[in-house]
Amino acid sequence: MTDHTGILKEIKSFLVISRAKIQLGTPPHPLLGLILGAASITQLFSSITLIYISLYFLLITFACNINCLYDVKIDEKYKEHMSSAVKNLGKEKIKGIIILEAIAIIVLISVLFFRGFVITALLSLSGLGFGFIYSAEPVRVKRRGVLSPFPVLIGLYILPVLGGWFIFRDVLTLYIVVFCVGYALLNEGITLVNTCEDYKEDMEEGITTWAHIFNMKRTMRVAFIFTTLGGLLAVIGVMMKPILTGWTFYNIHSSILFIGMGIVNTIAILKIGGDIYDAGSKDDLQKSCKKAAKNMPQWFISSRYPLLMMAVLLLLAL
Repeated sequence: MTDHTGILKEIKSFLVISRAKIQLGTPPHPLLGLILGAASITQLFSSITLIYISLYFLLITFACNINCLYDVKIDEKYKEHMSSAVKNLGKEKIKGIIILEAIAIIVLISVLFFRGFVITALLSLSGLGFGFIYSAEPVRVKRRGVLSPFPVLIGLYILPVLGGWFIFRDVLTLYIVVFCVGYALLNEGITLVNTCEDYKEDMEEGITTWAHIFNMKRTMRVAFIFTTLGGLLAVIGVMMKPILTGWTFYNIHSSILFIGMGIVNTIAILKIGGDIYDAGSKDDLQKSCKKAAKNMPQWFISSRYPLLMMAVLLLLAL
């Protein structure tokens, strides 16, 4: 009974250091690239699609595990549930898990490479590198000021989308470029709220972020601009696909739903942008940012999944 309880506790701790709850909002990253790149819905039902999605989740879990391992001292002060999970598993066991994850990632990347998906394999390998250097010493980009957001912006918000795209396509098109730029800005804008939320804690630990360089108010204004402009660009990018490819809408019901979802998504993005702007306008920014950051999971889900639905409806309508 004790062993059974211990195993369950370790599984729970692993889910904590893998940020399982946050990962619930991330499936749109690889799926959007796959769906926007596919010519038909049937193309998505293939072994290579499953391999790529599995690779994505291994990569994000790898990055989360490394982050928790190197942030354990900070988490002891500010995120006790994270540090407790690390202590419960033990640093050596976590290192072993990370090594196994890295091996599995390399194996799947090799499968992609030798099956001819070279660009996707190289993008995934880059994602592995970004996941490592963001948190791990001695590089630890997350504490290096101006550079701090870029591993997440590129490694999490751009590369998974492009990796999925190149499963089905050989070259970039205008609409996927517009979408990727918008999608990255949208997600980074929301992420900057978390950067401002951790202003004091990061400063005490010697971590320099945009909030310290540009101050919290300016960073929250940048967050508002990124979120609003990026979100609108992402919606436009999806809507550009049928226009630029000359496709005809055959399914009228899916077409109406597609346009309706675009309107709903636009309203949601403007609402999120407004909330971020309001949070950045308060006198006590530390307090308002911490309060606003509690909405981040909801913001991510309400902005990403409607975009995913738009992409799915587009495939069904054409």
